[in-house]
Amino acid sequence: MRRFIRYLLLLLLVGLLVQGCSAVRLGYGNADSLARWWIDQYLDLTPEQDALARERLAHFHAWHRKTQLPDYVSLLHQGQRFVAGQPAVADALSLGDGIIRRGRTLAEQATADIAEFLPTVTPAQIERMAARMTEKNTDHAKEAQLAEGESGRRKARYKRLLERTEYWFGDFSDEQRAALRQLIDGQNAGSQFWYDERLRRQREWLELMRQVQRERPPRERIIQLLRDYAAHYDLPGDPARLVRAIALRRASAELAVAIHAMTSPAQRAHAEHKLGDLIRDFTELSQEG
Repeated sequence: MRRFIRYLLLLLLVGLLVQGCSAVRLGYGNADSLARWWIDQYLDLTPEQDALARERLAHFHAWHRKTQLPDYVSLLHQGQRFVAGQPAVADALSLGDGIIRRGRTLAEQATADIAEFLPTVTPAQIERMAARMTEKNTDHAKEAQLAEGESGRRKARYKRLLERTEYWFGDFSDEQRAALRQLIDGQNAGSQFWYDERLRRQREWLELMRQVQRERPPRERIIQLLRDYAAHYDLPGDPARLVRAIALRRASAELAVAIHAMTSPAQRAHAEHKLGDLIRDFTELSQEG
């Protein structure tokens, strides 16, 4: 359940890196149904759970359309200023922080509904979710080439970043591709670190679900458990790992600025136009329904 919140945000802000704007309109119009289908893949919902999820997701979707899409437009305008100007690392960090804050807003809005749903989850459903997570983790580790050492991880990161960069800015020349590879080779990919963080969040989430199933705490206690989980979702609680996470985020921001610097005026105009399409789509979507 917790992950569907991320799914909605990714659908709007990250999935755009590999899909066209028309997919945003189609996907967003069916976001509540898609989220319910996604949850069912992890839990195999009972009819009663499906009805509850349907009702709450519909309300969540309506709230999101009315209040969050207009706010995303402001973030997209910030993105336009980034690609059209001469951004600094602070600008890239600000964009990232803006996405994180909006994700936390989604989490807080959904907390009460999730707190009502969690007591209905059975031990068998929790184990199904754990098994499904393990399958996805295996796929993720393979795609990121975690077993191939640092060189393999950098190769996977280069492929992923090139796809995303070319979506926004258009095709890169051979010289730009070589420069991108050099930038990535100059950094530690951090892939293993973020994979370990992924596992940490999953372990803590499964333990939260098992605690609710085992102890049957009152609704107010479940809400507090969810808020405690959300408080350290984005960054680790361990001080040493927190320092590492912050350093990796800054390195990613530095990379974003360096990539921007190697693009041409035409490529930046290409990115600005794509962001403009999204602004139009989000504005129109917020007025529908």
